[in-house]
Amino acid sequence: MKYIKYFETIGEYEEWMNEADNAEKAYESEEKICVDGVILSHTNKPFEGDK
Repeated sequence: MKYIKYFETIGEYEEWMNEADNAEKAYESEEKICVDGVILSHTNKPFEGDK
């Protein structure tokens, strides 16, 4: 299930992502994360740009 996790500051986000379990969960679930109004999407898939 994809969902959005909210952080008010970059510091809060970095602190949360520095914990290995949290980072692994974010990449595996591809959850959306909102940091100070900016939505970040993490993925473990390779980049598929225009060819």
